[in-house]
Amino acid sequence: MQLSVIVCTHNRKQMLIRCLDSIATSLSRAQSVEAEIVVVDNASEDGTIATVAAWSATCAFPVRILEESRRGPVPARNCGCRAARGALLVFIDDDCLMDESYVSNALRCEQRNPEPVLYGGRVELGDPSDLPLTIKTDTTPRRWNIGMRSARHENLGNCLHGCNMMMRRSILEKVGPFDERTDNDTDLVYRCYLAGITIEYLPEIAVFHYHGRKTAGEGFKVFRVYMIQMGALYAKYLLRGPELCRPLLWDLRNAAKEIMGQGNTFLPEIGFSHKHRLYYNAVGALKYWRGQSVY
Repeated sequence: MQLSVIVCTHNRKQMLIRCLDSIATSLSRAQSVEAEIVVVDNASEDGTIATVAAWSATCAFPVRILEESRRGPVPARNCGCRAARGALLVFIDDDCLMDESYVSNALRCEQRNPEPVLYGGRVELGDPSDLPLTIKTDTTPRRWNIGMRSARHENLGNCLHGCNMMMRRSILEKVGPFDERTDNDTDLVYRCYLAGITIEYLPEIAVFHYHGRKTAGEGFKVFRVYMIQMGALYAKYLLRGPELCRPLLWDLRNAAKEIMGQGNTFLPEIGFSHKHRLYYNAVGALKYWRGQSVY
């Protein structure tokens, strides 16, 4: 099997079908691709499994339907990875639509790299009425690796989004599965970086994110979760990869500027500041040290 597209879902059967339609279209536009679609139902209660089973009957590609009862995207992704048969794994969220040329572009990019690479792609806002959050719209390709000492100059937590990610199976065989304790895709970025694997951003592999968050309160809530997860990562890597924790120093400087009267210099549109980042990082670090869930 050449390619497995893994979609994890929870109680979004209507949006999921749109996502699956977009995957099937992109696969059909790629020449001679041997592929499967792996759907992981993450404890849904809306009839997702029956809906996907009915959809799969008309799909030109094999569809595998799995169940993962432990809530959270990371346990669900690990479930999908264990069952997937493709040498190349593509991850997309159930609230995203895949660009029609995604698969063709992804295969072309993969063929030009002799060594395994962890890829992330462009994430455009699907609904213009949603907040412009959890997207990545850069049009310039980028690469990061330990040989370039990338973590000394940039926050590697911004390299890619888990809703648009691709890698060879051999990467997971080398660095291990997604870390269910930190419950954060960035952990895989960090482990790849420390293992000498290049991380690459490819704007030509694109998805459209219909995340549905429209209010400042909803935006604040999602960033609170992200920063708690990042705090857990800082606790994990403080000794084993201290340069990965350099964003903490940058946030300290920016928080000091906010305290000195510059106002919110991070995300004023949702009321989330650098001070909030540091506070929730601390919450996440404590949860990690205590062995508590950060999801």
